[in-house]
Order: sequence, then C-alpha cells, then structure tokens
Amino acid sequence: MFSYTKSLILFIGVLILTGISACQLNPRVPEPLETNYTATTQFSLPNGAKARLGKGTIQGIEYTADGTRIAVFSSIGIWLYDAEKLQELTLLTQYTDYIYSGSISQDGTKAASGTHKGNVHLWNTSTGELLFTLNEHKLMVTAVSFSPDGTILATGGYDGKLHLWNTATGEHLKGSQKHTHAILDISFSPDGQIHATATKGEKPKVGGTIYLWNVSTGETINTLKGHNGDVNGIDFSPDGKILASCSTDDTVRLWDTTTGKNLKTLSDHSSWVKSVRFSPDGETLASQSYGGRVLFSDVNTGELLRTLDDNLFHFGKGVCFTPDGVTITSANHTVVNFWDPSSGNLLRTLGGYSTRIESVDYSLDGLKIATASDDGKARIWDATTGRLLNILDEYTSRVKSVHFSPDSKILASGSEDRKVHLWDVETGRHIRPLIGHGGYVLSVRFSPNGRKIASGSWDKTVRIWDATTGEHLKTLPYSHFANHVRFTSNGQKIVVDSNDGTVNLWNVITGKHERTLVKYPGNGVSIAPNGRTIVTGGHNEVHLRPFGMLGFTKTLKGATGGWVVNVSFSPDNRTVASANKDGTVSLWDASTKELIANFAGHGSVVNQVCFSPDGQTIVSASQDGTVLLWDVPQK
Repeated sequence: MFSYTKSLILFIGVLILTGISACQLNPRVPEPLETNYTATTQFSLPNGAKARLGKGTIQGIEYTADGTRIAVFSSIGIWLYDAEKLQELTLLTQYTDYIYSGSISQDGTKAASGTHKGNVHLWNTSTGELLFTLNEHKLMVTAVSFSPDGTILATGGYDGKLHLWNTATGEHLKGSQKHTHAILDISFSPDGQIHATATKGEKPKVGGTIYLWNVSTGETINTLKGHNGDVNGIDFSPDGKILASCSTDDTVRLWDTTTGKNLKTLSDHSSWVKSVRFSPDGETLASQSYGGRVLFSDVNTGELLRTLDDNLFHFGKGVCFTPDGVTITSANHTVVNFWDPSSGNLLRTLGGYSTRIESVDYSLDGLKIATASDDGKARIWDATTGRLLNILDEYTSRVKSVHFSPDSKILASGSEDRKVHLWDVETGRHIRPLIGHGGYVLSVRFSPNGRKIASGSWDKTVRIWDATTGEHLKTLPYSHFANHVRFTSNGQKIVVDSNDGTVNLWNVITGKHERTLVKYPGNGVSIAPNGRTIVTGGHNEVHLRPFGMLGFTKTLKGATGGWVVNVSFSPDNRTVASANKDGTVSLWDASTKELIANFAGHGSVVNQVCFSPDGQTIVSASQDGTVLLWDVPQK
C-alpha cells in the first residue's frame, strides 16, 4: 500500500512538473490586438508592410514658387506638405534607396531626388507617378536642382560629374567631367541662363571651387576661388548679380557673377556653414551652420542683423525664406522650424523625423513600441495606432538601446553618455540614471522577472543592476565590446555577443564565465523563449544552435546584403528573423529551415528586428530613420 501511494504521488508530481515545464517552454501567446493606424503611418508603404513609424532623416527643404507647398527631402523620399496647414499630402519614394538630395520645380509639378546608389528619381507630384530613373552617376547624388522654368534638371554627384536632363523626356542633354572633386550644390540663376556648381575641397586647406556655366552651351563662364574648405551651399540673388556661397571654413562669401570678384566675406559663424539663401527682396542673406544656428546678414553692408539658435545638437540641413519673405524656414536632421525673421520668434515646428534608429522593442502587453535613435532621443509609440506618445530627451548623446520591463511600465535605455537611463513609460518621466560604465552603453536588458538589468558597454564590461533601487550589483569583466546582452529564461545567466564574433555564457549569480557558445564571426544573438536554442547571424545566413552541450547547428540560408546585423526569435519559438545590411528583413521557419519571406522596404541598414508579443507582427529599425511594421506570414 505504501509503495503504491508513493508511486502515485511521484507520478502526480511528475505530471505537475511536466506541466510547469511545458508552460515555461511554450509560453502562452496573447491574442492579437486591434489596430487603427493613423494616416501618416500609411503613406506609400512597401509590399508586406502595414505601418511606418517616423518619416526618415531630413536632408533639405524647398518651397514652390507660389508658397502653397513645401517639400521636405528625407532619407526615405520626398514628403510634400500643404504649407499653410503643414498637412502631409504625399510621400514620393522608391523605398530601397537612401535619399541624399532633392529639389522641387518652382511650379510644383515635378520633384526629383538623388540617392546613395547614384540614381536620380523624377516624379510627377500630382499623381505620384515615377516618371524617370536617371542613371548616369556612379556614386551618390549629392545635388539636384531644377531650372526656373522646370524644363531642365541639373544633377551632381560624389563622382564629380555634372549632368543636365530634359524633364519632359528624361533625355540626357549634356554632362561635364571638369570637376575634380564631389559636387555639393547646384543653383540656377533667376533667368535660367547660368547655373553654378560648388565642390568639395582638397585636403588639407585647399578649398572647393565654384563654377559658373552657360546652360545653353555648357561652357564655363567663370571660376570662383577663395574658400579654404568645402563649398557646401550656393544661391543666386533675385536679380542674378550676386552669388552667395558658404563653406566648412566657417565663412560666407558674396561674389559678383559678372566679374567673379569676391565682394564680401562674412565671418560671423563659429562652425561650418551648410546653407545660404537670399530673401525675396535680395536685401538679407540667411545662412545656417552645421550646428543649426541661423544668421541674418545685410547684403549691402555685411552687418550681422540677427541670430537664431535652431538646435545645436543636430546638423543644419537647409534654410529658406517663404516666397513672400514673411517667414524663414530652417531644418535640422529631425525638425523643420518656422521663424518670424523680424522678431526672431519661433512660430511653429514640423516634426516626426529622426536620425538613424539603433534599437527597437515591443512592450510585453503589446501596446507600445520604443525606439532608440542617434538624434539623442528615445521615443515611445502607440503600437496599435502608430501615434508618437512620448519623446525621452534627457540625453546629450546618441541612444543605442532600449528595452521594456516585463510589466511594460518602465523603459531602460543605454546611450553614448555611458549611462543607463530608466523612464516611466506612461508619463515619460526620467526616473534615474545608472552610472558606472566607462564607455558607450550598447545594450540594455531587463531580467525576465524585472528585478535586474544587464548592460553591455564599449568599456568591455557587462554590469548587473538592481532594477528597483538602481544599485550596482556586479561587474562581469569582458575581453571585447559587449554588443548585445540577453538573459536566459530563468534570469540566472546571460548570453553576450561581442565584437570579436564570439557569444559567451555568464552566470549572473556567481559572475563567472561558464563557456563560449559561438567561436566564429557573426552578429547578434537571440535566445528562443523555450530556452532550447540560440540564433546568431552569419554571412547571408543565420545559425541555430542548441543551448545545451549536445545537438547540431542548423544553417538557415537566404538572407541578402552580406553579414546579418541582428536576429530575433518569435514568441512561439517557430520563426526566426534577421536584420540585414541591404535594408531587408528575412524570415525563416526554425523547424524546416524554409525561407518564409524577404521584406524589402528600408533605404539603409536594418539595425534591429523584434516580434510583437502575439507573434503576428515584426518590427524593423533602420538607419534610414524609420521603423516598419510587417505582417508575419501565417503558415
């Protein structure tokens, strides 16, 4: 009797333990949440994507001649706005090529963008139709400009080549190989008979050159030299008699377009000058530095009239007057600002842009998405609508990593200020910094129970912190940069991916290194929720390895772009995703090794991917300044 009872109790115990184990190995996946994405997230989405967070990184701005529309040239395409309401009208994009330059015709009927791959895209702004793709440039296209009547498009590239195009037919009219260095800006005279090009200088202290060209003949009219650095921007006065130029030598120069004489040199900037524009009456010159500062100068006397401090954390990306001269508009990487030039008062702003996004994370309740950007901000988004909820901007340096606590109430972020920051997710309140690292904090992670935080750094350490008090608990010495840290499901160990390509297992309790899991180069690491497998990135492939000592490695092929940047497991352990250098995202069936999908939609490197808690969505964060949400194909 005793033996039977003992056996029965043992059998029941085994069943209970098996049930608990099964729950841990196959955690319950929540039901999908209903979504109602805002209109801004839906413009010109690539195939397979259902929403876009962010609008990319600003590269420049221009108004149409009547002032009714403003074009913002972003890393992902051309955003057109109603200039009065600042309402988005359309997004002109080819998805998979990073935009460096842009221009809109004065009548607003056409727009052009120059890309990193050397392509020029010419668009019909009314229909959104891509009219032509122009392919003469071999390197990135750094300057594009329409003639005043919109019939000619001039393009210049980092290859030093200048090309003129017929905008009606796409015909290549003429080109020039006279430039020995990259062309950084192009400007047409008001009558359209002359166009000027500005070039990069030689190193060291040999300045760039400005060329004046006859549009009809293609002959050089004049060559202007005097700057001691790259000539970043040029602009003709409304009467065409003066050309303004700005440079990395911190100066602005005014030139006589007939004689080529240097009329004035303005030295009021204290850093590189990015952009110059004349007021519509030609009496005032606005110039913008890389630090974002905008100066107003009297064209006749050279006197400094006013200074506007735009955003000193970001590079200036363009300045221009409204056609009526009532407003001055300036752009940095992330914001367009509208100013009263008389009073210097900021009138309104146009946001929604960001620089490269380094990290992305889904909250476990499925309601929020967090992003880390090198514009010095972390952002929290509504995952069901795409609406921006909070901007976390206590930083003075780039943000490298974000991770939600298991209860979705706290966000941890790591940044180049060598700190881990904790935030209240609902309010955006900064709770506290965790100070101790001696280098950039590259990765942060909450333990599964939310009681600890692990942070990996350039200082070659992993630090363990008490998530409630912020107390530093332990330092794990490392031999290389700790790029990514991941807790095991019981929270007692962490896996660390380093820049030497190895992946190592550490015991959080003892602080001891247990073993090396991966010994050859790769990028990124993710642990399956059931704890049985890890995935690491390889060259156009990912590798699945058993977490224990026994078993074989599976290689999943089909990624593109070279070395995989990052990897992630789905919540149900069945799907693996990779973030790729060519801007794509790859998905595989972890059991069959079948390539399920290759999503293409980013214009630059995808830095991170992660799944929603229900496994229905994958989000990708890119250096193009956007996050895309993709539907995971259901098997």
